[in-house]
Amino acid sequence: MGIFLWSGCQPVNSQLDPMVLYSPPKNYIQHLPSPFAEVTEEELRQPWGKELLIGQSFAREIDLYRAITSFKRALILLPASKLDRCLQIEYEIVLCYYFGQKYAEAIEAFEDSRLFQATADFPAFNELVLVLYESYEKLGQVEKARSILDLLQQSDAQKAQMIQLSTALAHADFAGIATYSQGLQSQKSVDHFLRDFQLGAKSVRKAQLLNAALPGAGYWYVGQKKSALTSFLINALFIAAAYQFFDHGHIAAGLITTSFEMGWYFGGINGAGLEAKQYNHYLYQTGVEKMMVNEGLFPVLLFQASF
Repeated sequence: MGIFLWSGCQPVNSQLDPMVLYSPPKNYIQHLPSPFAEVTEEELRQPWGKELLIGQSFAREIDLYRAITSFKRALILLPASKLDRCLQIEYEIVLCYYFGQKYAEAIEAFEDSRLFQATADFPAFNELVLVLYESYEKLGQVEKARSILDLLQQSDAQKAQMIQLSTALAHADFAGIATYSQGLQSQKSVDHFLRDFQLGAKSVRKAQLLNAALPGAGYWYVGQKKSALTSFLINALFIAAAYQFFDHGHIAAGLITTSFEMGWYFGGINGAGLEAKQYNHYLYQTGVEKMMVNEGLFPVLLFQASF
């Protein structure tokens, strides 16, 4: 009984800590319209206009490094009087870093720009707010992310709720998921995903208890059949070796072998719990990413425009 109680108190964190990520495909970005006025023929005759057009072409091909280089050249060449184009180019630099999942660089580019002057009239205001929220959130800058969310709530409460749900799903915050999914069109899909996950998830404690009862059983429970066989055989070999040593009077060797066996035994209990945790991580992550794509719950899937 002591072993079973011990195994239930092992320092195996049963909480999920998923790494939910999504990169939109090239065709998604390409099919989004530009929120900005097209470069005019007159602007194209200017060096900055040519660089802007080149940067946009690279950006739509997801050649983000060269796009950023062209946009920065355009900024250098741009006359100070062209504030609208300046904000556009600075935004497109931020957007390149964001699409490249360079969140720190995206925030640095924003904070070094004049985009803080952007108001709701800015053509890409919706996208800028989403970029800033996700970037601050990914960087763990909770207060700044919350400030951006408050700004979004003032203009579009439902979209703000979708973003809160997206964040809760990404962090496996089940209380938050229950709260923020209420009343949304995606609620049924979210509930269905959660039911499937709860049915398929493995109990960390059960995996440990099974492995305590029979070495290898915990691994078998989570589908790790090779590890289960290895665990069982190694424990059996150590037990057999220890028995032989004691039976032939080799007490010291028997004690050493027994200590090795105990190490493998308790390590197996802990290992089975870790395998159950990893299984749950994979089950949750793959399921939630698929559901979030289908329901458009990633912030980038709420974009109405790109470059």
